[in-house]
Amino acid sequence: MSDTSVLETPHADVLREIERLGGVVDRQFAPDDRNVDTPVGPRRIPSAVQAVLSVAWPEHHVLLTDEDDYEVTFPRLVDGDPIADDRAFFVIAYNESTQYYWVIDLDDERPDDPWVHVIDHDLHGGDERFRHAERLSRRLADLVAA
Repeated sequence: MSDTSVLETPHADVLREIERLGGVVDRQFAPDDRNVDTPVGPRRIPSAVQAVLSVAWPEHHVLLTDEDDYEVTFPRLVDGDPIADDRAFFVIAYNESTQYYWVIDLDDERPDDPWVHVIDHDLHGGDERFRHAERLSRRLADLVAA
């Protein structure tokens, strides 16, 4: 886990994809030492992740999957623990059409471009849910703005 004294910023590839999609990191963004409860205990949200969560989109902006035109709400925080597991999972987005969560592990060694797992909200248990992780920059690259 990262030291709270280190300011992490989103990877250039993540920022480039957010910009391509029409978003901007909030100019007033300032990271804090915010902690959240995870299935394995409290974790600090890395500043790079906090920056991504501060992204602002133009009014009436919609993000869609490139392949299927499924609507994705990003960023989106979810109350409670929709993914009961043994990792420091944290939901960052939600696919409105398929009801899949985009979750990251707050213990990821690369919080600037974390692995994103797309998990069915109805599927509990089993490592088969974690076979197709991709970096956040790659997941964002598969979206289009509408």
